[in-house]
This record gives sequence, C-alpha cells and structure tokens, in this order.
Amino acid sequence: MRINSFLIVLLFPTLVFSQGYVSISGKIIDKATQQALPNAYLSIPSKGFSSQTNAVGEFKFFFPKIDLDSMLIISAIGYKSISKKASAYDSTSVIELEKAETLASVQGGDPKVLLKEAFALVKKNNPSYPTYQIGFYLETLEMEKLGFVKITEGILRVERPHTAKEIGVEKAKLLKGRKYDWAGQTAKLDGWGFMNGAAIVTRSLEGGIPEYLDKGSINDYDFKIDSLMTYFNDSLVYSMSFWPVNKRVKAARNGKIYIDVNNQAIVRIEYEMTPEGVKDVIGRSFIDNTRKAGKVVKGYTQFLPLNGKWQLQDSKLTFVADFEDKLEKKFTTEATMNVQFMANESMRMGRSAIRLDDELLTTNNFPKGGKYEEEFWSQKNHLVPTPAMLEMMDKMVKK
Repeated sequence: MRINSFLIVLLFPTLVFSQGYVSISGKIIDKATQQALPNAYLSIPSKGFSSQTNAVGEFKFFFPKIDLDSMLIISAIGYKSISKKASAYDSTSVIELEKAETLASVQGGDPKVLLKEAFALVKKNNPSYPTYQIGFYLETLEMEKLGFVKITEGILRVERPHTAKEIGVEKAKLLKGRKYDWAGQTAKLDGWGFMNGAAIVTRSLEGGIPEYLDKGSINDYDFKIDSLMTYFNDSLVYSMSFWPVNKRVKAARNGKIYIDVNNQAIVRIEYEMTPEGVKDVIGRSFIDNTRKAGKVVKGYTQFLPLNGKWQLQDSKLTFVADFEDKLEKKFTTEATMNVQFMANESMRMGRSAIRLDDELLTTNNFPKGGKYEEEFWSQKNHLVPTPAMLEMMDKMVKK
C-alpha cells in the first residue's frame, strides 16, 4: 500500500508551500503514446534552478516561493516545450509533452570543422567565470532477478573555479548523503565500482572537452550531420553522429552530439561503446577482484540554458557486465551499475566554500542510511525513487 499511495500522489502535480519553498510533484509523459519521459527537464532559467524526471517520468521540483512569478520551462529533446509562470502549476495533472516536428537539416560543410567551432564557442556559450552547482548524486547497483542491491545518494556542492591556474579543476563536497547495501548480495560483486564516481559525472564542458573528442583523439572518429533537425527549449537543434574510424581505436564509441543552430551551443552528448571499446573499459577501470565480461558501457551529458549560459544539467553512465562470484565460482550474474548527477542550482561563485579537507575523494564512505524516506532530503531537489527502488529498499533496510 505504501508504494501505491506514493504513486497516486505523483500522478497529480500539486504546488506545496513549505518554509519559503514551493514543491511541485508529478509525472511527465509523451502526449501521443502516453509513455513516461525519463529525460524531461524542469527549469527556471532566469534563476538557475532546475530538476528532472526519473527513469519512469516522475519528478519533484523545489524552488524558492519568491520565484512563483518566474517562467518555468519543461523541455525534452524532440518535444515542444511548455513555458508558463511557476504559479500556474498548482492545478496541473499529468504533464503531457507533444512531439516537435522534424525538419530537413540545412547544415553544410565539414562536420568535423563545425564540431571544432562548437567546442571553440564553449568559452562564449558556457560559463567563463567561477560557478558552483548544488546537485543530486545517485549510484546504484542492480543484479539480474534480484533488482537493486546497492544505492548511494548524496547532495553535492560542485565548484568550477575557472581561474587561470585552476581551469578544469573541479571540486565537490558532500553536503548530505546515505548508502544502502543488501548484505550478502553486494559482497558477491565486491570490487566493482568507482572510488569516486561523482568526479566523473560532475565534469562540464567549460572544464575541458571530453577526452575522446579533444584535439588528440578527434581524428579517431568520423562524423556526419544527420538529415533531420529537431527542437529543444523551442530552439532548433541538429544532431551529429560519430563513430570510430577503425576497430583499433581504444575505448571506441558510437554516439550523437546535439548542437543549437542559433548559437552552436552543445546541448547534449550521448554515446554507447563498441564491443571492442567495452573490453577496453570493463576490467581495467575497476578493482579487479572478480572475473567479468563487459556487455554495455553507455552515457550522456545534457546541458540547459540557465542564467544566460549553457550549464551542466544531467550526466549519467551505465555499465553492464556478467560477473562470476568470487566466493562461489559457479555463480554468475548480470549486474548493472548506474552513476548519475542532476544539477539543481547553477550559480555564479564568489569565494570557495570547499576547504581542502572537505573535498569529496570517494563515494564509498557515504554514511549508512536508516529508514528509506524522501523526507531525508528536506527541501533539496533529488531524483524521485522509482517503485522498484522503494520495493527493494524495504528488503535491504530490513536485512
């Protein structure tokens, strides 16, 4: 009954007031198919506040009550955006986004040259001054047939100094966090994970171009401008596909880059590694205590126009592998690890609020959580736990 009641609340967005903040909860779906949209974003661009849907289209968005008259935009790649005052959402039911029309691409020229130009404009389109973000970090481990066996969550402060000496040196501090392990199950996959997954998914373009697309690696890939353009935030965007020139490229991946037509801002980068690329990554990037066979490595990075600049909104990595239990050699399972960061506040930074001894160096030592409740986060934005997470967490906490 607990899960069903939770879902009923989510299906009807309501505007709730609490201690100077407003909370909007709901679900975003495709108008035509009525299917949930897992990559839909909510933002108040003029103030730098943002949130997004989870894997089943559910969301919760906290923002200051004083910003009720600000424009709140709901957007997703390939859909028409909804833009109206935040105060208008007090009686909205399930939010439906309508597919945007697609247009023939009119981009000409060498796609690699166009991409280099877009990267060169990062200094103009993305922040060129010190910034910080408050965001939600989520790391999960799932096992075939069992579901979630590990969940790590935290509210982070991420700083990007952007000074001559510190450009590209991002720092993160854990403000509040918790972790859960299913005793006896997580141990079977011991050794698979990151020391600090947050350091990977909090990276932004202003700190440096992705290594597989930088000057030293861009020639390892071929590029093609796709034949159709679509919309994001009511602006035209075109997509550029890329793939490795041959099978010898290390950690090779196939992917797409979405670029805003008007200002050539990078909107989104997504990829999936080739089978050869997966072999290069899984088994080398982790502590090698178990025999494993990599199956999938994929990820994306999404940007939103906030405070007049395109800023990191959402970054996620997914790894899938078959594991042999190090304790019971006949036991083999498929395991999936997800590491994700969702930005909630994107602001100009004055003085740093992270001391050297405050810096987050590992996500392995988050404090153990107690009863799994959303109230833990108070008015901090977070990814709403899915029904599968809620169901499994009951079992994990009782173990």
